[in-house]
Amino acid sequence: MFVSVGHPAADAECLNRTVVAVLGMHRSGTSSAAGALVCLGAAAPRHLIAPNADNERGFWESRLIVEVNDAVLAAGGSDWKDWRKFNLERIDAAAAGALRARAKAALGEEFGDVGLAVMKDPRMCRLMGFWGPMFEEANWSVRVLLPIRSPLEVGLSLNCRDGIGPASGCLLWLRHVLEAEAATRGMPRAVLDWPQLLGDGRKALARASEQLGLIWPYWCESALADIDQFVSPDLRHQRASEADLSAHPDISDLARRTYAAMIDLVPDSGDSRALSRLDELRAAFETASATFDRPVRELSEEVCRIRLEAAAEIARADEEVRRIRSQAAAEIARAEAVVADRGRKRSRDSVRSASRSFWKPRAKAPATPLADLKDLEAIRNSLFFNSAHYLESNPDVCAAGVDPALHYLVHGGREGRDPGPLFSTKAYLARYPDVAAAGLNALLHYERQGRRESRIAAA
Repeated sequence: MFVSVGHPAADAECLNRTVVAVLGMHRSGTSSAAGALVCLGAAAPRHLIAPNADNERGFWESRLIVEVNDAVLAAGGSDWKDWRKFNLERIDAAAAGALRARAKAALGEEFGDVGLAVMKDPRMCRLMGFWGPMFEEANWSVRVLLPIRSPLEVGLSLNCRDGIGPASGCLLWLRHVLEAEAATRGMPRAVLDWPQLLGDGRKALARASEQLGLIWPYWCESALADIDQFVSPDLRHQRASEADLSAHPDISDLARRTYAAMIDLVPDSGDSRALSRLDELRAAFETASATFDRPVRELSEEVCRIRLEAAAEIARADEEVRRIRSQAAAEIARAEAVVADRGRKRSRDSVRSASRSFWKPRAKAPATPLADLKDLEAIRNSLFFNSAHYLESNPDVCAAGVDPALHYLVHGGREGRDPGPLFSTKAYLARYPDVAAAGLNALLHYERQGRRESRIAAA
């Protein structure tokens, strides 16, 4: 069942080749507006940017056309985050010709011979001077839909998605809205209050279609029911009241007045009083932009220079760190090789020395029996044995490379050396003459027997 909305008659030539350009600032509802037009029968681009977490219901943007727009902005020394006026004349002739050829090819690739198409990319707000001739050469009749949303809500949404501060978002909003409005005067157009679209999509689209002079192919109950679901109020994640807009310090009076004038264009996009106010506001904005353009560029260049210098310093520091790490790794490898070689040599010498000591008779004491491995482990595991202290206190043992625990067990105990700072060999033997008379190792005796007998170990 078709719903009549009282459209004016449209000539057959326009209906055979018409593009609806959806022009609005980023985060202003352009995606939902473009998607609603697709529901009504307008052809979407063939190579759509895929939906993501920021826009789960789709961007309805052509990947090819967005790439062209980014290239045009870059050729003119700008990008989508630049709030300053874009000047097409900054692009040299050869580059401009190549970009025009690329744009024509993108139009043909995306829309072919369709009769009614929808083309949406917020960058086009600043680039209608570039695209206007492209549409004319491709024999497209252009109609324009201008979604409008509170600059505060747009700023909050940009901050959430891109980390852009609300004040910078306000400048971007002004640039996109004022340029899109000025560039489309005289064209069939409609200003769409985005919150109204979410609240009553049928009414908002009916008014827009009448202002555009279009009869939608699918203006029927089923399509309108789909739109009711597609443009639901839950799309509006950031909300700001008129009081919030008036009081927020990051939203300029220029932006508030521009928003009010754009809302006045919703019932009639040719309202002369609203257009006169917008002329004054745009002139004020351009004056301010011209005043601050060069200082901002100089500041940006200085920031860029500092960042490049910092990046170079970081790169040099990283390279120095890599060099030091490589050198240190090589030194460690060499040291480990030396230690391993000395360890093997000391191990052989220790075994030979220990064997000779065990079997060589001594003049002042009977021959020492072969060291028991359990005795050696008892010395090594004793809380009173400190190998580092033993080597530091006995440089001869350190120089010989002998195992300190083995040395103390075989020699050090008989020579009165201390196994650590908390145990005195001489004091223990003096305190317990029976141990001294038996010729026993003081610490070994304590660990094997003295501890159980509650003998005193402290020095």
